[in-house]
Amino acid sequence: MRKLPVIRSVSEVFSGVTRHYFQLVGAAWPALVFVAIGLGLYGWAYYESGAFEVFAMIQKGQSMEEIAAAMEAADRGALGPAYFAGFLIMFLASAVAAVRWHRFVLMGEGNGGLIRAEDGRYIWTFIKVMLLYFVAVVALVLVFVGIAGIAGSSSDAGNTGVASILMLIFGIGILVGYLLVLGFLLRLMLALPDAAIGQPGKVIGIFSASQGNTWRMAGYGILIGLIYTVILFGLVLIMGLLGAVLGGGAIAVLLLGAVGLAAYFYFLMLQITMLSVAYREIVGLPGGHEGEATVAEPSPGL
Repeated sequence: MRKLPVIRSVSEVFSGVTRHYFQLVGAAWPALVFVAIGLGLYGWAYYESGAFEVFAMIQKGQSMEEIAAAMEAADRGALGPAYFAGFLIMFLASAVAAVRWHRFVLMGEGNGGLIRAEDGRYIWTFIKVMLLYFVAVVALVLVFVGIAGIAGSSSDAGNTGVASILMLIFGIGILVGYLLVLGFLLRLMLALPDAAIGQPGKVIGIFSASQGNTWRMAGYGILIGLIYTVILFGLVLIMGLLGAVLGGGAIAVLLLGAVGLAAYFYFLMLQITMLSVAYREIVGLPGGHEGEATVAEPSPGL
């Protein structure tokens, strides 16, 4: 049973994504094609609903109430076939990007074509992961509701001491439950890189192979999130200073938009790469003897 080396893995994730940022963008070019199609469908849906007339209302200086009402009506009107088709295309784009990034990190593959069989397997594995996650969350919520109900009954009966202890257990349980659910989810999600590299993507099998790593995976995810938050906070400060220097012109708007988009892609790459690295460290790449995984080695793409 392998244990995830949390600190080393976090370091590898950030250094790898930072050094190979543009290569990762290039590897995901098929996803960008689908994103363009999805955005086009969204734009058409809003055009048909009259959303662009709102801009004319703004230029004419109409009241905020009229503009808000027109925008709300446009939002409702856009919810048609084109909008939902755009949503499905964008979902496909996210799966395509994830598969390309997993394959880049774990296999060193930089160009995988517009569509491949692993994209469909990845989507099906994602659906299975979300269903199992939903069941786990519902079970945990029922436990907490039961504890809260018992505490409430004890308080009504005058057993304030018992109620206080139960409420303390409830509070601690929420924190522990959050970490448990996070670790549980991340262990389930290790099936995603498995599916991306052409393996069956058996969620229960991968989950069993990652036994003993729930708390490590929770800490791994939280640490990566905290570091990214610090980076993002520093970036916001820098962009705020640049915005003050450049003023509110078109250049400042374009610069802020470009940096925001780059930061968003960086965050997505971190999410995918953290799963790839954890999969390699805990489950291992296929190719070992007698069905065993290979020894964890540095990823070809990083």
